[in-house]
Amino acid sequence: MINSSSTPRRLVLGGIAAAIVVAALVLLNTATGPDHPAPGDATTAKVDPKPASSASQSGALPPMPQLPPMPDEIMARILKNDKKLGTFMEYHKAVLLDKKRREEYRKLLSSAEMMTAMAEDLMSPGSGHVDLEEYYHRLMVVDYFDAALGWKENPQRDKVLAVTRDIIVKDNFETGQDTARRQLLGGTKMELYRLMYKQDPEKATAMVEQSTGTRMESLVSWMAGEEIRRRTREDEIRKETEAMQQKALQDTTN
Repeated sequence: MINSSSTPRRLVLGGIAAAIVVAALVLLNTATGPDHPAPGDATTAKVDPKPASSASQSGALPPMPQLPPMPDEIMARILKNDKKLGTFMEYHKAVLLDKKRREEYRKLLSSAEMMTAMAEDLMSPGSGHVDLEEYYHRLMVVDYFDAALGWKENPQRDKVLAVTRDIIVKDNFETGQDTARRQLLGGTKMELYRLMYKQDPEKATAMVEQSTGTRMESLVSWMAGEEIRRRTREDEIRKETEAMQQKALQDTTN
């Protein structure tokens, strides 16, 4: 179980920003977003031979800026206002935990009350202008589910998976939401889908099938296909790198 927070790393690399951009493009630039239910079988959206970047070719949305590392004052304000999240992050950021604090941390990761509170934060559509503080707040809540799912011996693992699924399929897209808010909601769901697929691909796949016929069908199906494409490409890059290293080694020995 890793205690150091992954939030600063994700923000520096801009991983969440990329997911937010593409998810928003699916939501706003296609006729199969939550506002336009897709007819037919959900499997039709699972495999797309085009690269994910093709979704942005319409140019209707400007690219999201890369999120900067979280300022200390913003983190302090978030954790002061959200006591449950503050308690979690106190343990999560620690490099080493003694036996007593490790047990306390695990109680948080298996707490039904804690899961419900964190889920309510992510399922809430929010309102008004999206500022950096809201982005960071949601990212830290995602860290909770990352930690809870990452603990393989979590006695409430099935519940964590179920709650994660509920957040992903929650239709919290409303009329009147601006682009930034839809980007935020879609990107959060993409982050959670990646966590769920990593920990339990079968349940993630079942969730896609269960979304058939709902307003969330097209987005959930797209996320499933996008995750497969991402993993396939990563595997291709790994093999290409290994081949290049092997060739370089042969060249040096010849």
